[in-house]
Amino acid sequence: MGDSNKQMMGGTAIKPVGWDRTFCESLQYMIYDPANGTILTRTPLSWLKIIVFYCIYYTFLAGFWIGCMNIFFMTLPEDRPKWEQEASIIGNNPGVGLRPQSTDELIDSSMIVLAVGEKDMTPTNPEGEGNKNIDYAVRMKKFMDKYDDTEGLRDCEENEINSEAQGCIFDVSTLGECAEFPYGYVGNESANSFAEPCVFLKFNKIFNWEPTPIDPTTLNDEAYEKMPEVLKKKIALAEDQNMVWIDCFGRYAADKEAFQFEYYPEHQGIPIKYFPFRGKKYAYQIPLIALKIRQEKENWGQLTHIECRAWYDGVYHNTKDKAGLVQFELQMIPTDSSLASTMPGYGK
Repeated sequence: MGDSNKQMMGGTAIKPVGWDRTFCESLQYMIYDPANGTILTRTPLSWLKIIVFYCIYYTFLAGFWIGCMNIFFMTLPEDRPKWEQEASIIGNNPGVGLRPQSTDELIDSSMIVLAVGEKDMTPTNPEGEGNKNIDYAVRMKKFMDKYDDTEGLRDCEENEINSEAQGCIFDVSTLGECAEFPYGYVGNESANSFAEPCVFLKFNKIFNWEPTPIDPTTLNDEAYEKMPEVLKKKIALAEDQNMVWIDCFGRYAADKEAFQFEYYPEHQGIPIKYFPFRGKKYAYQIPLIALKIRQEKENWGQLTHIECRAWYDGVYHNTKDKAGLVQFELQMIPTDSSLASTMPGYGK
């Protein structure tokens, strides 16, 4: 018979130190273990080594990143974009901009909604961030105030492409009655005075873009097939044809009869002396054309769609990406029942 007191193999197990500690005791020993002298499972020497390693590692990594950025910026010119016009995403076919802009809350909207007979001259706030008629005028005034600063600009007498670094002072007087606040957005105290708003059209800035005026002898070419005959006649008879032309119209049949347009200046042209734009390094005033809109009384309340197109040699129009044009909507709403009663269908 075997020895009954002999211990069988595998009958015991070695228990690690601290196996019977509670959670709080284990946490305490993880933070600091007096037996091994570790802090958060590492000795002070181990912590020193790993901190020094990562300091050196991230210093070299940051230096490498900064070096790459400096090399990249060395390839960029300081006073101009690296890629210009056809070589850039923007291209050489500028879009047409519209002022006044919508409120910040509705910045993507192209709709202008006005109360026909509103005469309130108190804006929603000093910034004009509201939907009252006067708010449109206040936002427009903020834009027009920039034209009071002519520092770094010069008077350009000849209407030729500007070859100087200095930009030309824009002649605000060419905007006629649309140059004066409140720009037609608020009627006067007369009972028969209604809103006749002025919208302002401009070209989006493209660095070093120089427009080529239309040669009148080519007005019958296919490229100008969609140009209105009235504008063709103006171009052909113009004393100064060194212009970029703007023309606006109602987009749909119902829109074409709803308005009367009045342009300032009347010839509908922007002189080419205001081009090109040479970057923010030089002072620049954006040239404008004002469009005064008078809506027929019977069309008050109708949402109308307006499109304005630029015309110059080589222009390309695309309604999908708004190339060479701008589209917006205008609605003139009667302000009281006496005005609303004149509208077709009132009271039905």
